[in-house]
Amino acid sequence: MKRFFHLLILTTIFLYGGTFAQTLTLKTYGVSPRDSERDTVDHYFDRPYNGLLNVGKETKMFFKASIDEGFLHPVWSIDEKPAGSTANFGATKDVDDLTQIISFIPDLVGTYKISVTSDTSTASLTINSALYLGINSSPPNCVDCHNNAYFGYKVDEWSKTGHASMLERGLDGTLSSHYGESCIKCHTTGYDPDANNDGFDDFPFVFPDSLYPGVYDMTVAAYPEAMQRANIQCESCHGPASGHNGLLVDSRMQASINTDVCAYCHDEGTHHFFPEQWDYSGQDATEFDGRGFDGGHARGSFVQSAGTRSGCSPCHSGAGFIEWVEEGRPTDENGSPAATDILPDATNISCAVCHDPHDATNEHQLRYSSKTTLGDGTVVTFEKYGTGSLCMQCHRSRRNAATYADDPDNASSHYGAHHGPEADLLLGVNYPNFGIDFPSSPHGVAVLPGEDHTNACVNCHMADGPIDPTIGISVVGGHSWNMNDAEGHDNVEACAPCHGDIGTSFKDKKYYVNGNADLDGNGIAEGLQIEVKGLWTQLGDLLPHNEDGEVELVRGDSTLTPQITRSAYVYFWIEEDRSWGIHNPAFAVSLLKAAIEEVGGVVSVGYPENEAMPQEYKLSQNYPNPFNPTTTIDYTLPEQSMVTITIYDAIGDEIDQIFSGEKAAGSYSVQWNAANYASGIYFYKLAANNFVQVKKMLLLK
Repeated sequence: MKRFFHLLILTTIFLYGGTFAQTLTLKTYGVSPRDSERDTVDHYFDRPYNGLLNVGKETKMFFKASIDEGFLHPVWSIDEKPAGSTANFGATKDVDDLTQIISFIPDLVGTYKISVTSDTSTASLTINSALYLGINSSPPNCVDCHNNAYFGYKVDEWSKTGHASMLERGLDGTLSSHYGESCIKCHTTGYDPDANNDGFDDFPFVFPDSLYPGVYDMTVAAYPEAMQRANIQCESCHGPASGHNGLLVDSRMQASINTDVCAYCHDEGTHHFFPEQWDYSGQDATEFDGRGFDGGHARGSFVQSAGTRSGCSPCHSGAGFIEWVEEGRPTDENGSPAATDILPDATNISCAVCHDPHDATNEHQLRYSSKTTLGDGTVVTFEKYGTGSLCMQCHRSRRNAATYADDPDNASSHYGAHHGPEADLLLGVNYPNFGIDFPSSPHGVAVLPGEDHTNACVNCHMADGPIDPTIGISVVGGHSWNMNDAEGHDNVEACAPCHGDIGTSFKDKKYYVNGNADLDGNGIAEGLQIEVKGLWTQLGDLLPHNEDGEVELVRGDSTLTPQITRSAYVYFWIEEDRSWGIHNPAFAVSLLKAAIEEVGGVVSVGYPENEAMPQEYKLSQNYPNPFNPTTTIDYTLPEQSMVTITIYDAIGDEIDQIFSGEKAAGSYSVQWNAANYASGIYFYKLAANNFVQVKKMLLLK
């Protein structure tokens, strides 16, 4: 009886506490054209929706109510609407016991307030329904208020972007050879055939029969009202402005960086799929260690856990990153990043976080800063690392490893290079002080064939991958940034421009040090990632562990020494980098070797040599020269090439071909054995792609 009584009390406390611990949220639910087209079962999402609360009259909207635990018991209500409105909610869609979606169409211009109640919790939203004006409409319009110093001349900035001239270039025949009438729904403002809201399609317009320079101006003259809404204007992303006129209350204007806004057009079909790829970013996809190569850009978990903390917001919140780039990150008296209590609301890492919709100054309208400084003072600039410099703004260690790793007092449960320190490893910088000048592989500075500068991270993580037949797009590379898919298939196509055919898996690619690929000394020559994982495991076995068997440094542990903390820094760094050596093979192997030796371990592999990617085709003089009877010919390739090396006699007749085949970018040697030839002058020729060079050599017997 006593046991039952205790169980009853505990059950009551759990249920009581659970009721008050529930959190009810109400948000817009954006629907891209792709989402709408593939809803072939119940056709619930029959129209796309950009997720804004400021919408054109008669726009179909979708809202999502969700509760974090227990069960959702939604009761929906319209608490306010314009006089004469007969608007009501549409059908609901139960996603699961915790989530329900509902549709709504505002039928008149004005303010609507809706709410949902579940048990004792209530959440609400305010909607503004308005008409589109167009940037060239009668004052007041966007230009009158926003094209000045206070607003940073936003209209002038926007006018230099591709959005501002999209329809113009289409009608003038310079945008695409297959430009057609179906394109204008995304290349105009307010286009919605299911709504009457003074959008582009609500005014007379006939698509021209022929497209050539000057057609745009003719359509402006012929259809002035429609063409006031031509191109992708302010209202396309911020919502219609008829109710705005400087007023921001009741959602009368919105500045959202939510991907739903971009997906309304950029996830429209086979040629527009970036938001769909973004949805796949950071998936846990590799069978090798259970973790993908990327962070969860599209996820909310890391935003909610760290995006609201002032020291973390610049990288863990999209809005925090924008504030950092535009206004600078606060620093203390020593120049180190400092916390601030003034933070924007935490948001995911979305399209508008990396791409500035208003500013076309930078390539691809990217928000990269003029320079990023790593923990040891290494400066990262666009001029040196291209578009990859944007990634490095966040994907870097937050500490100076040389000083931090030398001090056992820094030991803690979060000891190490911090999450996402890929830039430091990729560039081979900011490492603990082992008294060694470590070698480095050239991935961070490699230039792809046809490019005039490196793009570092982007070269590999955005390389086009194979199409997934189930969804019609690639879920690796591009704006997924993934190097492998959910089934663990690696995007080896990213390696091909420089390395040629490496097989079907990164794990198969071996890395040789002094001719030896068995880097961890277990007697088996395996792929780089497996060998690095073996070295990493060896290092972990030599470091302190907690009761769960995990490597952990505890502050105040008197047994800790700088040797241990330096080596532990490497252990956590390699783990957090997550490429298992691929980002910088020579550097990663050398780091692990030095760390193992620092704490008394022994490894058989030597230190790799510094590696440099050839920047040009080159045929070297043979050596020795004169020779008898063999000589060596060296050559370098800056890109994957079809190569032939041919030997000619003194009168120009071909007498031998010592190599013919495909080679990846790199440096190579080939030997010629002239035992069957007489003494005299010979010529050797390198032909690689469009490069041809001939040199002379002398055989003396």
